[in-house]
Amino acid sequence: MASNGRPRLLLPIRSSAALTELTPELTLLRAACDRYGLLVCYAYSPPDRHGRTAARMFAPSIGVPEDIANANSTACLAAHAARFGTHHLAVDMGDHLGSPSTITATAHRDRTGHRIRVSGQAAIVRTVTR
Repeated sequence: MASNGRPRLLLPIRSSAALTELTPELTLLRAACDRYGLLVCYAYSPPDRHGRTAARMFAPSIGVPEDIANANSTACLAAHAARFGTHHLAVDMGDHLGSPSTITATAHRDRTGHRIRVSGQAAIVRTVTR
């Protein structure tokens, strides 16, 4: 469990291949999230020695079956990973949905606790006007 406002479940998955194969039953996941007051379930594979990992975020309780990129949950993962010596992450998300993204997160500790910097890049691929 981690929180930067609302609690979320950080769920380690044994490999990126197993992460890709996840097919959560969203009705049951929503019931579990609602029961335990969780905003999301953020499943991730173990980071490699360079901090590269993959993640998938499911939030059926707020109407998001799966998110293509989620900085808040990535920040929570970065704080968790820093406790085990990994201070830089590059998290691949969205591949499963056909919208690949990478979010980077760097953790450092100061006298008040962990500080997390999260970043990424964005591109406008389409503009819709009414």
